[in-house]
Amino acid sequence: MTLEGKRALVAGLVAGALAGLAMPPLDWLPLAVAGIVVFVWLWDGAPTGKVALLRGWAWGLGHFAVGSYWIVEAFFVPPADFELLGPPIVLGLAVVLGFFPGVAAGAARWMALRWPYLTGRYRRLVLLAIAWTVAEWLRGHVFTGYPWNPLAHVWTFATPLLQGAALFGVYGLGTLTFLVLAAPAAGWRASVAALAAVGAAAAAGLWIMMPVDSGHAGPVVRIVQPNIAQQDKWRRDDAEKHLRHLIEMSRRPGFAHLAAVIWPETAVPFTVEPDSPILPVLAVAAPPGGYLLAGAERTSGPLRDEVWNSLLAIDSKGTVLGHYDKVHLVPLGEYIPFHKELGFLSALVGRGSFEQGKGHVTLDLPGLPAFAPAICYEAIFPGEIVGPGPRPRWIINITNDAWFGVSSGPYQHLASARLRTIEEGLPMLRAANTGVSAVIDAYGRVIASLDMEHEGIIDHAIPSARPPTPYSRWHDWTLVILLAVLGLLARVRAHTLITR
Repeated sequence: MTLEGKRALVAGLVAGALAGLAMPPLDWLPLAVAGIVVFVWLWDGAPTGKVALLRGWAWGLGHFAVGSYWIVEAFFVPPADFELLGPPIVLGLAVVLGFFPGVAAGAARWMALRWPYLTGRYRRLVLLAIAWTVAEWLRGHVFTGYPWNPLAHVWTFATPLLQGAALFGVYGLGTLTFLVLAAPAAGWRASVAALAAVGAAAAAGLWIMMPVDSGHAGPVVRIVQPNIAQQDKWRRDDAEKHLRHLIEMSRRPGFAHLAAVIWPETAVPFTVEPDSPILPVLAVAAPPGGYLLAGAERTSGPLRDEVWNSLLAIDSKGTVLGHYDKVHLVPLGEYIPFHKELGFLSALVGRGSFEQGKGHVTLDLPGLPAFAPAICYEAIFPGEIVGPGPRPRWIINITNDAWFGVSSGPYQHLASARLRTIEEGLPMLRAANTGVSAVIDAYGRVIASLDMEHEGIIDHAIPSARPPTPYSRWHDWTLVILLAVLGLLARVRAHTLITR
């Protein structure tokens, strides 16, 4: 590509934005191919690493502006009066996130121009794919991490093509995805090879997902989706009405035969403290001999000087038999950084902060298979759901995506949840306030769901778990091995050609 200067930056901006439309819920895969190919062309035509960095940053700016636009929705939820802050904050986020593909492009171009054994378009593509993956991994970890819409999510419309995440995780699958999408930039032979690889991956994925014995499926649980609008959720005058609504939905026909009822994140419209008078009321929603697994704000005492975003396991007697406190809080959304050291910040912003949980746990309750809880945003982090100790049999994800309306955000959040089930080899039951609530099996298939802004319940047996996957055992070490093998193959092939 011979574009230079501002034209190259504009081309990168447009290409990145188009690639963002390949993510759920649109799933326009051809735009991902076009976006990545233009990214490679602009990179390959950059005369210096600095120019490649700027072009990669422009691409990332367009990509993340489109991919994260849904955050603006939260600024328009009444009674908040922050509408004017939404667009500049999302644009600022895109400006920062754009540096991840930008730095990847700059570093890879710098190496390609200085290392003679990296001549050849195939080896340059491998180098760029490795740099892309390192940058994507860093995006998921730096400054608490933001692994939203990793490149591998372009395959969520075809579940068989996601199965590689069980081996390499979503970042490793993203490496292979980059090579496939970028193949047209390397010529027709690479394109044919990429199509063959996709076909082989699809066949392998279908074989992996072949029907298995479901006789070990767990007990039946009920997911409750109350569909309470965010602007109504915390109105004090409506708290009792919302609670009665949740209890009524929980106790609909079939209630007596359930092992558990699952409510969404912060579904309980009151702060729950030890021996709280609300506990006997909540107990009515726990099936006989079973549990209410409810999202709630939890505090340790009447002063409420510390509050956690929690999942509570409550039995039919109103006893809290277990709890999980959210570990990975959303910066500025759930806590103000340094809020204890700089207390005036919370007062300035006009809100408090949740406390951080001590760590991920497995809750093991009598009569219910052991499970790993994840609250909302935590479902987007690979390898960070299952805690130490014995392996759980399923994952429970409670969330409240009502902040984001019917934008792409809730659907992209669901895509992340599906990838976690594949990586861990564990099914997931997901309760969302306004959607998307779902039952997801251990292969990432959505086998039951309630769409956005629909009220309803899902009664379903807990699907079976798979044997531990390579990724669940070794996490990102499988990614390191993949990148090392790719790098070695590129170097060995280049060395062979040079010595000839």
